[in-house]
Amino acid sequence: MNHRPFPPGVRAADAEEFVYSHGRLLERRRISLLLHGGGLDGVLAALGAYRNPDGGFGHGLEPDVRSPHSEPLSTLAALDLLASWDLADHPWVRSALEWAAAASAVDGSVPFVTEASLEWPHAPWVQPTGGGSHLTYGFAAAARLTDFAGGWAEAAAGWCRTRLSPAGAAGSAPPPRELPAYEAKYAVRFLAAEGIGDPSAHPVLAELGTRLRAEGALRVVGGAEDESIHAVDLLHNPWALPFPTGLPGRLAPGEVMARDRDWLASGQRPDGGWTVDWPAWSPAQGLEWRGLRTVEALEILAR
Repeated sequence: MNHRPFPPGVRAADAEEFVYSHGRLLERRRISLLLHGGGLDGVLAALGAYRNPDGGFGHGLEPDVRSPHSEPLSTLAALDLLASWDLADHPWVRSALEWAAAASAVDGSVPFVTEASLEWPHAPWVQPTGGGSHLTYGFAAAARLTDFAGGWAEAAAGWCRTRLSPAGAAGSAPPPRELPAYEAKYAVRFLAAEGIGDPSAHPVLAELGTRLRAEGALRVVGGAEDESIHAVDLLHNPWALPFPTGLPGRLAPGEVMARDRDWLASGQRPDGGWTVDWPAWSPAQGLEWRGLRTVEALEILAR
C-alpha cells in the first residue's frame, strides 16, 4: 500500500508502539501492513480467527459484542476490512453477505444484535432494536458494490430506500428527516453506492450537508456527553476512497474536512494511541477500542 505522509505532529512510531503494547493481534497486523507494507497473509490470518463456519464473524471482532456467535456488527466490520484491503472479491465477502441474508428479516433488514448473543458479555447499549437496524445500509451497500444479486439484496435495498424516503402530504415535498448520527454514517454509504453524488438530489443528504456545514459533526443523541461522529468518520468509506460519486466534497466542504483532519491528528495521546468518546464498560473492551481507533486514525490520515 502506498500512502501520503502523515500530517505534521502525528507520531506513527509511537502509535505502533502503543498498538503492539495494548492492541489485539489483528490491529498489530493491520498497523504493520499500513506502516511497513508486505503481503496480506498476516491480516487475513488474524481476521480469519473471528470467522465462523456459517460465514459470519463474531468472537468480539466488534469489541462491544463479545459473543462467539456471528453478529451483524462484527460481520460488517469484517466486510469493511476486506474492502479496505482491496479484497472485495474475496470468498469471505460473499459468504458474509450470505450469512447476512440468512440472518435478515422478511423485509430484508438486518438486526442490530442477535438474541443468541445477549447471553454473552456485551455493551449496555447493544440491545435489539425491535426491527431492522441501520447496519442494513452497510450490508446493502456492500451487496450493491460487489454485484451480490438475489432476493435478499433487492429487499434490503428496498428497505433502505423506504426508510430514507419519508412520505409527505399529497402534492408536497417530504420534509427532510434528521438522521441519528450512526444511521447517517451508514445511510451516506448506501446512497453513494446507489450512485447519488449530489446532496441536493436527496432530501436526507441535503439536510445532512446543512448540519455538517453548520456544526462540523453529528452529536450522538443518548450517547456519552461528548460523543459525536465527525465528517472524517462519516465520509470514511472503506469500499471506495474517495466515494465513487465524489460525494464527500459536496457534502462537507474542504474547510470542514481540513478542520476535521486537524482534529483527528490532534487526538493522539501522550502514550501514542488514540481513544474513543464512548464509555469503556470493561477493561479489555476499552483497550481493544483504543487499539482499533489508533489504527483507523492512521489509515484515515494516511489517505
